[in-house]
Amino acid sequence: MTRAAGGARLIVNADDFGLSEAVNRAVIQAHENGIVTSTSIMAGGAAFEHAAVLAARCPMLDVGVHLTLTEQRPVADSVPSLVGTDGMFAPHATDLAKRCLRGRIALGDVHKELDAQIRRVRTYGLRPTHLDGHQHVHVLPGIARVVASLARAHGISAVRVPTERPRGYMLEDPRNIKRLAEQIALGLLGALSPLRHLRRVDRFVGFYFGGRLNEQNLRTLLERLPPSKTVELMCHPGLEDPGSPYGHWNYAWAAETAALTSPAIRELITAHGVRLIGYRDV
Repeated sequence: MTRAAGGARLIVNADDFGLSEAVNRAVIQAHENGIVTSTSIMAGGAAFEHAAVLAARCPMLDVGVHLTLTEQRPVADSVPSLVGTDGMFAPHATDLAKRCLRGRIALGDVHKELDAQIRRVRTYGLRPTHLDGHQHVHVLPGIARVVASLARAHGISAVRVPTERPRGYMLEDPRNIKRLAEQIALGLLGALSPLRHLRRVDRFVGFYFGGRLNEQNLRTLLERLPPSKTVELMCHPGLEDPGSPYGHWNYAWAAETAALTSPAIRELITAHGVRLIGYRDV
């Protein structure tokens, strides 16, 4: 029976828009032929301009800024505390967090870089509907305060707070205990950060299955959406890209795109009375 009156309001947000043309094309495919309603663009991504052009053709696709302080090169000039001798950001959020704890990250550099990223997105005619972070660096202590300040300065009212509640099925495979521990730690950071005072959704899901959101896993999430709540589902669509420099992520990009465009998933959403929305509706 359809639960139209009590169904969840669901934002399906595709991360890493601008990372590569293969990811960009998949995001648009999952929007036009699937359930993706929103995306987050990487201002410093190798395929940022390609993504910006595609986004301009999709007025119903919400576009946020995927604030980035790892793996890429900076957008701003001279942010020395954020880069290594190779001119690159830290290779992973854990490395960035360690540098933050040791006092080696200047928050002035963080402000300069993230402000430049937001401004670059605006320069291409896009009006960001929300902010989130690549590898969720935007919730790290100190950095979160900068992000909250920039959100207000740029009139961006919504932000992702990636606090995914542990569920029973997350304990079924002991190989994923590390992922669950990371999820709990990330949730605590989000719950304690100043970002919680900005506009956000009621629930966030998708971290536990991050990079491996196949149709079965997607069905698991959708069948457990809380009724009458606004939920963000984080996803990572992509196309097969054998030459990708991000192959070490081991993301099942193509399987995720297939799940997000599956007619069976669309039928499940309809059956559960779920309403697809964007961040502009939060």
